[in-house]
Amino acid sequence: MESKDCCIVLTTTDSKKNANLIARTLLEDKLVACVQIDKVESFFYYEASYRQANEFRLMIKAPSDNYKAIEKSIKFNHSYRLPQIIKLDIVEGLPDYLKWICGD
Repeated sequence: MESKDCCIVLTTTDSKKNANLIARTLLEDKLVACVQIDKVESFFYYEASYRQANEFRLMIKAPSDNYKAIEKSIKFNHSYRLPQIIKLDIVEGLPDYLKWICGD
């Protein structure tokens, strides 16, 4: 198992209900090993104006091969028109933990 075979996908949403829906769907579809949800305060420019929002961030741990299906599922279930969906390749980590993420 190489660390590059695993990834973290980040997204944020405006409600705990939507965050739970995304997490539950990804887990039920067996696309991911784990989803962690945190409350965050976001500051950003969008559509030419400064904004501040309370959001829920999902940190999704998964096999890299599942990324496209994860992206599709998030887009389908997300409440935002333009959701943040960012894939971060895991460069290094505890080998046994990475095996768990990737289902080995």
